[in-house]
Amino acid sequence: MKQLSLTFCVLSALLGGLNSVCAQEVMQPVQAVQPVWRTDVTSNITQRLDLFMLVPGGQAQTLRLTGVSNKQVFDFGVRNDELLSRATLDLSFTASPALIAGRSQINVHLNGQLQQSLAITPDMLGKLFRVQIELDPKLAQVANQISLEFIGHDKEICTTPTSDSLWLELNPSSSLLLHKQKVRVANDLSRWPLPFIDTAGNAPSVIPFVFGSVPDSQTKEAAAVMASLVGTYTQWRGADFPVYYNSQPVAGHYFVFATNSNRPDFLKNVPLVEGPEVIMLDAPGSLYAKMLVIAGRDEEDLLTAARALASSGRVMIGERFKVTDYQLPAARQAYDAPNWSDPAEPIVFSSLMQYPGQLTSRGYEPPPVHLSMRLPPDLYMVRSGGVDVNLKYRFTKPQGADSAQLRMLINNFLAESANLPTRTAIGEQLWHLPSINGPLATSALEPAALASLNDLSFQIGYYRELNEGTPDNCKSVVLLPHQIEIDPSSSITLEGVYHFAQLPNLALFTQSGYPFSQYADLSETVAVIAEDAPAEKVTTLLNTVGRIASVTGAVATHLTVTSKVQQSELSDKDVLLIAEMPLTLPDFKQPNAEDLYQALQSVISGQKTSDEGSILFSPQAGVGAIVSMQSPFDNDKTIVALLSEGHSGSFLLNQKLQNPNALFSASGSVSIVQEDSVLSFDVGERYTVGFLPWYHRVWQSLSNSPLILALCTLICAVLVGGSIFYFMRLWVKGRSR
Repeated sequence: MKQLSLTFCVLSALLGGLNSVCAQEVMQPVQAVQPVWRTDVTSNITQRLDLFMLVPGGQAQTLRLTGVSNKQVFDFGVRNDELLSRATLDLSFTASPALIAGRSQINVHLNGQLQQSLAITPDMLGKLFRVQIELDPKLAQVANQISLEFIGHDKEICTTPTSDSLWLELNPSSSLLLHKQKVRVANDLSRWPLPFIDTAGNAPSVIPFVFGSVPDSQTKEAAAVMASLVGTYTQWRGADFPVYYNSQPVAGHYFVFATNSNRPDFLKNVPLVEGPEVIMLDAPGSLYAKMLVIAGRDEEDLLTAARALASSGRVMIGERFKVTDYQLPAARQAYDAPNWSDPAEPIVFSSLMQYPGQLTSRGYEPPPVHLSMRLPPDLYMVRSGGVDVNLKYRFTKPQGADSAQLRMLINNFLAESANLPTRTAIGEQLWHLPSINGPLATSALEPAALASLNDLSFQIGYYRELNEGTPDNCKSVVLLPHQIEIDPSSSITLEGVYHFAQLPNLALFTQSGYPFSQYADLSETVAVIAEDAPAEKVTTLLNTVGRIASVTGAVATHLTVTSKVQQSELSDKDVLLIAEMPLTLPDFKQPNAEDLYQALQSVISGQKTSDEGSILFSPQAGVGAIVSMQSPFDNDKTIVALLSEGHSGSFLLNQKLQNPNALFSASGSVSIVQEDSVLSFDVGERYTVGFLPWYHRVWQSLSNSPLILALCTLICAVLVGGSIFYFMRLWVKGRSR
């Protein structure tokens, strides 16, 4: 009987009997699934992000939505070891007073899902208004995008999309407020570089380095390798490496360098190792923090472990990575940095792409297509053959009698433009740009100039003639989105360029790490730092090496660190010197910059300097200095000294070194770094490195002396004119005979 009843229930369910005798529960409406929060979490972390900083491609100065350009997106990231519990969009804007309240609105999307449709009310019109919009944290991923869509109406009927009255301007005070919780992740090296290195957002990574005691030179080399490895990941975001001696950072993930005989006290209970190892462990006393232990029997093992971790192609699983068969790779060649384009060959756009879809743009007014192109910083392009651009593209054809134009910009300056055909959707342009200058000839802020880092942008603009009608004769207007695709096989070719630089020039160092970055693995670099250097000085070394790696994209596997300023150690090498200020200065004037330059020369030569009677800098303010000069050990090599006065000066200098833009104004041979400014001076002797044909050398020498150039021009004119006159006179005499 029970079996018969069960069969009857099954048959009833299959037939869709909703009122079956088997139905015992009343159906409930579907509700949103609530997240299950971990119990091993810290307290909430609140992070406020400037909305204008989240614009793709870099910080925006103004953001204005119109009837045609009515969308704006913002990108933000959430780390893998964080849970987003709440997200609030704090939006400040001014809406056009001509908008019709109620019909105009702002739609907010998170990762493609509508979050809120905000109707524009009368009290919002014509004045600054602030509103907070809650976003669904369950939609958050590692990479996220917020989209704002403006729908405006200034007429009851026949709204004109191109009307000047349709606008909404975002205020720079707008922000995104994130409430997050840290969670403990598994000790699994297969997730590397997570959770130590943050590439989800735009903020710099802060990774403390912990040593058992003051590290020796070989341990500093291992730490520099790890700092450069981090730099290859963080790139433009920047990185900071505070150093601790036998103490544990208060919070966050960190690196530890430990040998069997020299390790921090909090690692005393960790078993000794039998060779080079990389170990991921829970940080003592923390609910979420991890420590990456670079371990070995001795300092040689530490260096091997760091180099092995930095080598690409190694698979790591679990919490331990034992190095058994590591071989140091051969030194890199000059100018072969992974992030640099080779100027000797055509630079194909596919090699410049950083993500899929980068060369495609869509919309009513398609935004520009951007490409970043890094070049060796010592390119000499004065009076070169110019730049050839082979541009291939596809685009939506203009409608009817409309037209379109394609423009190419280099570092925001117009380089070339062309009208697009109306009968085809495929085009190709061969442009020759004859007046391009290199970074050594001019600044990238000037027209027709290339820098070590360049932004190539391609814009397409459509001219539309819209017959939109009148209120008495209303006509519908449908704006079709346009699309442009730059072909990856497009290329740019630099003609007649040479590697040649006139030094000292601190702009080359602060912007691109030159001359050290010439060999991306720092095989031609020696870092000089005291054996007993305080923690802040070691941070200066690590921040500098990390910054160079962010430019080149290569790890400093061949860097040499020493504590001795000797010819045997520094011959045939560029020298990175990290030290205290050799003297104190009363102010920041040209004569005192010369004194600092001479004092540094004396220190390098082993002479003692005296600073008696000098006026000390204020210890609260702090001061740092960057000095560059020709190496006394090799005329083709350079010394760059990073100097600071006391702890406060080191802190200031390290703060500037972690920010890629903080030292942009540095130049000449001496730069004094203050809290709110960088003062540069051109003192000392100048010298040149690299190769340049003799006729270019003559032009380069004369261009630095306008009077001599004018005199030579006059002499040449007299000689040429006299020769012409003489031969013409002979010709006339011959004709008269």
